[in-house]
Amino acid sequence: MIKRRVRARSLATACIALLSVVVALLVGGNTASATPGASAATQQAFITMYGWYDNTPPSASISYPTLHNSAGGTGTFADPITYASDKAETAPGTKIYVPRVQKYFIMEDDCEECDADWKGHGPDGGPNMWHFDLWLGGKGGNAISAIECEDALTNYNPDNTPKLESVLVNPPSSEKVSSGPLFNTSTGACIGGARPIITVGQFKNKSTGTCLNVPGGTAKSGTVLGMAACDNSAGQQLVFDGTFFSTGKVANQSGTFCAASSGGNITFKSCNGGPAQQWSANTNNTISDIQTGKKCFRASGTKVTAASCSGTTAQWSFPTTVYTGPGA
Repeated sequence: MIKRRVRARSLATACIALLSVVVALLVGGNTASATPGASAATQQAFITMYGWYDNTPPSASISYPTLHNSAGGTGTFADPITYASDKAETAPGTKIYVPRVQKYFIMEDDCEECDADWKGHGPDGGPNMWHFDLWLGGKGGNAISAIECEDALTNYNPDNTPKLESVLVNPPSSEKVSSGPLFNTSTGACIGGARPIITVGQFKNKSTGTCLNVPGGTAKSGTVLGMAACDNSAGQQLVFDGTFFSTGKVANQSGTFCAASSGGNITFKSCNGGPAQQWSANTNNTISDIQTGKKCFRASGTKVTAASCSGTTAQWSFPTTVYTGPGA
């Protein structure tokens, strides 16, 4: 199963979204569906995660500072953790409680995919699909481990549709709170021992019928990812952990190189978890960069570029084999 990624929005984009909401309210648009201090209610919602390294831009900046000036919190009722959503879904300052992780969260940020899922037919569903993007943190820890923890805590159904779960909106203060963080920056451990789904195999282009290919079968720093006839060779066994593409080993193993956007090419570089190495495999069969969502893997003869996301040359068939090697 291929897992998609979501991300919080940049502050500049959030300001544009805020202006749009104000205009909508002035002409009679939707008001917030959940507000601070309202009665508790259980909602079925899609839960995703974001953190320092894949926030847009990478930071702890938030769009709606309420309890915190930047994303944070410990998860108690008095100090809930930041979450992002559409402000027409839950108003800034609205608390929620997520039973799966036994922690409280507070609305303080905007989420591009959450906006789309609530207002229309977004990447996960909608309209009026409840979607909460929870802050995981990660600063000071290993970037790849932190993002893999985010992937591990984002659940999908077997058909790759979002798995909805019960969330308490405007909860009482008496819910059980788990000890420890969602992600331990010192040890790299994810809450509950969660681990990401990692797949390995061929990525076949829907237009050309050819596959992503690493020349020579083994990547090194500077190797440019290309296209070749599908032959199931070693150079076509790409490993994807939900965000990072690598060859031969899981992305967080030493000596592995990750696919990065580089001047329009997809070039392998030492895995560092940086924005250029973060990718989302999407339900529309595209592979887009996480920071902008506008640059996709696109087949062009024997090359693959980071370019337009339109058309079948930007669409792929994904492998379904689950990786069971070291670190999986």
